[in-house]
Amino acid sequence: MHPDVLAAICASGWLPGRSVDTAEWIRLLAGEGYLASPLAVEVLSSLGGLVIDPVNSRGPNFSNDEPFSVDPISAGSGQRELIQEVEGILGGSYFPIGEWLSYSGVFLEVQGRVIAAGMGWIWELGRTFEEGLELAIRAHRPLVCLHSDPGLDPWPAPIL
Repeated sequence: MHPDVLAAICASGWLPGRSVDTAEWIRLLAGEGYLASPLAVEVLSSLGGLVIDPVNSRGPNFSNDEPFSVDPISAGSGQRELIQEVEGILGGSYFPIGEWLSYSGVFLEVQGRVIAAGMGWIWELGRTFEEGLELAIRAHRPLVCLHSDPGLDPWPAPIL
């Protein structure tokens, strides 16, 4: 883990060995049709409830001026239809883990891919949870738009 990421999560209240009870989150979201993977449970157990401020507010092609809030209920409650659409477009099975820019939901795929979705766009944060967390905190590389709804241009525009 990059030292800036570690410093940011520590500043938000994380400590090595931190473990929060995820049972209520898992139960509530299962009632909406989500299936938590072992990886999602592990991530939520370690980071659940934290609000992690970014260390860089400007990425190469986006503003990164909002924290990453590890709150699966805010991300996923009432959003099952959106995630079914995402799963149809990208494949895989996604579980909500938090919110990021403009209240977009952040979702973790069973294999580790992290995406954010909202307002008609789907963005890739990382191919692994660690990559996704690092982008949300460091904004060290471009944000990639994987999909935009009909009538919406991809945002941010690809860097050429």
